[in-house]
Amino acid sequence: MSTTTYQLNDWSAIQISGEDKYTYLNSQLTADLTSLAANQACFACHCDAKGKVWALSYIIPFKDNLLLFQHKSTIEKSLAELKKFGVFAKIEFSQCDFDFSFQRTETESALHQVIDSAQTSVQMSPNIRLFVSSASQSDDAAFVAALSDNLIPFITQQHQGEFVPQAINAHALNAISFKKGCYMGQETVARMRYRGGNKRGCFAIASEQTLQIGETIEVQLGENWRRAGEIIQSTADNSSGQCQGIAVLALDSDIQANYRVKDDSQRQVQLSAQPYSLEYEETK
Repeated sequence: MSTTTYQLNDWSAIQISGEDKYTYLNSQLTADLTSLAANQACFACHCDAKGKVWALSYIIPFKDNLLLFQHKSTIEKSLAELKKFGVFAKIEFSQCDFDFSFQRTETESALHQVIDSAQTSVQMSPNIRLFVSSASQSDDAAFVAALSDNLIPFITQQHQGEFVPQAINAHALNAISFKKGCYMGQETVARMRYRGGNKRGCFAIASEQTLQIGETIEVQLGENWRRAGEIIQSTADNSSGQCQGIAVLALDSDIQANYRVKDDSQRQVQLSAQPYSLEYEETK
């Protein structure tokens, strides 16, 4: 596996500083930040009052700040919403003005443990290492491919306010605490957990043809096709032409079934088995 480090141009972070940063974010995000160990990163969702996701973020302690790493297109809305409710807290918000890069490599480093050496880095997944630094060459497509392989469904601006956290597998990424106090959208998120309200989840997808974010996927039922879900992440390998990404589909989707892009029999889509369990932590 290549250990080349690539700069990320389509990704950035919201930077939060101030003595109230942990307690304030705990009232806004789905994860319990106050329970984190020193230098521990985690995934979290930022939701609206109805429990729909503004952004999936990766929270990184960085010096005296917290960084909410996410797709750059989601930052404007997410930052505005965080500022709206933070006027009375001792915190400051800004969009990061420094770079991020990543390395696709397997390592013995502990997951989500931030390492501050010559450059700050953290193992986001078993084979994705994220750096708070620049690199000499960029490759956002390689990063999205790695996210697809690890089924980490960061959303883009196009899907802000559309999904509950569980529909993008947030609970499987340990991005939701069901034990902490109130936060924005908590009632809906809890209802999805305890009343079984969520019927959707994310699957990695692949195709020999082009896939675009926002396109509808259909599943074959006999001689007919019906809507199965929507693509939320996509990238193409320029050398092979292979496309891969992530789609939100019904939880009970059969990965052996026939799928295609809506009304396009030339663009067949394959689903992969999820690399982690979608059961809630308490029931594992």
